[in-house]
Amino acid sequence: MHIRILDLDGAVTGQRELVREHDVQVVSLQDWGPRIRIASSFAAYRRFENACAARWSDNLDGPVLTLYGSGDFHHVTLALLRRLREPFNLLILDKHPDWMRGIPFMHSGTWLNHAFKLPNIRRIFHVGGDLDFDNSFYWLAPWPQLSSGIVTVVPAVRSFTRGRWRDIPNRPLRESADRVITVARLTSLLGEAGADLAGYPLYITLDKDLMRVDDAIVNWDSGCLELSEVLSVLTGFVTACGGQLAGMDIVGDWSPVRVRGLMRRWLHWTEHPALHVDPAEAAECNARTNQILIDTLRASLALAA
Repeated sequence: MHIRILDLDGAVTGQRELVREHDVQVVSLQDWGPRIRIASSFAAYRRFENACAARWSDNLDGPVLTLYGSGDFHHVTLALLRRLREPFNLLILDKHPDWMRGIPFMHSGTWLNHAFKLPNIRRIFHVGGDLDFDNSFYWLAPWPQLSSGIVTVVPAVRSFTRGRWRDIPNRPLRESADRVITVARLTSLLGEAGADLAGYPLYITLDKDLMRVDDAIVNWDSGCLELSEVLSVLTGFVTACGGQLAGMDIVGDWSPVRVRGLMRRWLHWTEHPALHVDPAEAAECNARTNQILIDTLRASLALAA
């Protein structure tokens, strides 16, 4: 497995021990960071994709794990998915749905809606969600994909029951809010999906905002899952797909918000929660979690081989 850093904000390259320990390909993109952070026009996003194509190589033997900093950039996952040529399933580990439709620009909360259009995507598993599924953003959910079963939702700790959610199976990871996930619970939740997972390579995108603040310091509001639970889900899905990994990315590393343009400044002021973060503490915490995620992924791939 190869490790690549798309350096949009300095968040991961600042984790010096992690960079030193691994043979990491670093792709310099900090000139693009302020121009696409949180959101961008569709035209600017396409120009960003062209810049990526010119700066990194896909001629690597085996799957690539990509780290690219703050969850403000989660829409970069779409650029990574567009480079896949073979059919694949998609696992999203995220507190937020990222599937809002009808938004006239690219946003970190809309990229999944565009991924639905990829011709080689098969099934999508959204795991660990909690916020913006059944509140005022309820109307922006992709109901055709949810109703058809193309998208399977497994919330973190509570089922969604508002309106049309009553007709969409969405059993949570935890049987109760204070009971951490078990292997038996995960096996039960995967159920019939096991056959589909075994049929195609799996791409995984993980936003660390679904974890408690003790395990990940992010630019957004933190979730409630423990790191051990996320590792169980990661291992369970890698095992279910037989170690056929199409690739993976990790986001959710806190960084100071630097944006360009009035739209991005407005989104920063209106969407980001007010947080008081020690940059050194954030780097140390996130580097520790990144290392554990890397080690767990490698161990899971080795066991599944």
